[in-house]
Amino acid sequence: MRRLKTIIDDLLVLARLRAGDPAAYEPIDVGALVTEEAAALTGGVPVHVDADRDVRVLGNRIQLIRVIDNLLVNARRHAGTTVEVTVRRAEGSAVITVQDDGAGIAPQDRERVFEPFVRLDDGRRREPGGSGLGLSISRDIAHAHNGTLTTEDSSRGARFVLRLPTTDRRPPAPGTPGSAPDRPVTQGDSRVEEA
Repeated sequence: MRRLKTIIDDLLVLARLRAGDPAAYEPIDVGALVTEEAAALTGGVPVHVDADRDVRVLGNRIQLIRVIDNLLVNARRHAGTTVEVTVRRAEGSAVITVQDDGAGIAPQDRERVFEPFVRLDDGRRREPGGSGLGLSISRDIAHAHNGTLTTEDSSRGARFVLRLPTTDRRPPAPGTPGSAPDRPVTQGDSRVEEA
């Protein structure tokens, strides 16, 4: 019964994301968020975080926590001894990489793992009760934040990379051409794009 409730809840989240339901957005330091979520994990495979400071994105905190938690739990499930997480700022994006040292994902399955209800054999063996919706929801959340979630080549294990646009581009100084008065970003703001 509990598993059925989890699946129904996940399907409702997926439906809301795909319908473009509005969500409250705020500036978030993703390095701090990732560090906090990793520190909250107890027992199991250790997670090591190397995060740049003050890497900010505009996003929904609850949704971003869900993506990060999904990636961390997934990596720990498949890791042999460790999970390595980095948060970097690169070319206008926050780049969050979650890497485990497990068996990895075959190239032909790297896109398939993001489809709803897809569970590879190793995942079913390690967690028989999973729904196969976590990565699909995570990718939809990334898209809702104008970002991407992909798997990338790795010399060992699986490597998931979440890219989100940063908010740290410096605005023009007040009084210069192109400058605008500072104002808070609100849900109806045209700068907040919904997927």
